[in-house]
Amino acid sequence: MRDDQSTQMDSGADVAEQTARIQELERRLAEAEARCAEREQEVVRLRSALAQDVKVLGILNALMEITPAWVFIKDQQHRYHSVSRSYADALHIAPEQFVGKDDLDLGFPPELVKGDPARGIRGFWTDDRQVMDSGKQMIYPHDPATVDGTVHIFHTIKCPLTDANGQIWAVLGLAQDVTRVAQAEQALKQSLAEQQVMINAQQELILELSTPLIPVHDGVVIMPIIGVVDTTRAGKILETLLEGIGRHHAITAILDITGVKSVDTHVANALVQAAKAARLLGTEVILTGITAAVAQTIVSIGIDLSSIDTQSTLQQGIARALSRRRNGFGSR
Repeated sequence: MRDDQSTQMDSGADVAEQTARIQELERRLAEAEARCAEREQEVVRLRSALAQDVKVLGILNALMEITPAWVFIKDQQHRYHSVSRSYADALHIAPEQFVGKDDLDLGFPPELVKGDPARGIRGFWTDDRQVMDSGKQMIYPHDPATVDGTVHIFHTIKCPLTDANGQIWAVLGLAQDVTRVAQAEQALKQSLAEQQVMINAQQELILELSTPLIPVHDGVVIMPIIGVVDTTRAGKILETLLEGIGRHHAITAILDITGVKSVDTHVANALVQAAKAARLLGTEVILTGITAAVAQTIVSIGIDLSSIDTQSTLQQGIARALSRRRNGFGSR
């Protein structure tokens, strides 16, 4: 009887042990199935990401083929990893021939690659280093590069590229050839400069024509003053007067202000200065064309013209000068 009971107990223990083992296996199987499901989801996600990356890469490759700009990627050692078709065509080599080479290998002049501070040339590598060290995008609006022996001007943008760990490993560059624009700007500046020279010459001519000195008799000259007298013109009046006095050996100079619209302190002082300068050369000045309104203005602003011979009209001024010549006044 005891043997039967012992056998039954052993059988019960075996069943319990088997049951526990089955449950453990089921638990492990459930965990494995869960992990498989997660991995399947991860695989789906990675496939989706890969498909998206392939799509983006296709777009980038297409852009690299069709963009007219020079696009390139260079690593920390300035070696090319990829370039656009237009860049490769400009250097007459295939895009894949750039890979692993630097700018010196491609034949760019050393001064453009490494820079020449004495000539104000930064250098490609200096710009690349600045971008990768700072981690910031840089814009170079006037970036020279030699193509087929001719210097071209580029508007260049460079930005850093980072890897999965956020470390900068390369620089991405986009350079647009703006040589024609730069040449047009230079031509415009040159044209504007030439126009300014012409304008200055015309203004000088107009100024000379607006302050003529006319000899009317032996030893007598007339300077008709018309329009507005500003600082520049006042200086020209004095210059022309003194030069004409010496050239014509003038004894009397008539300044006619009939054509001056208004007389202020500035104009009156200019006339006084001209008279004083002429007197130093032994020439007397007669001021004509003073109307009642002008006389009133001169008195009101307190300018003393008592040292200058004044006449109301040009005719009276000429008569006065000739009379002085006949009477022997003012001989030199």
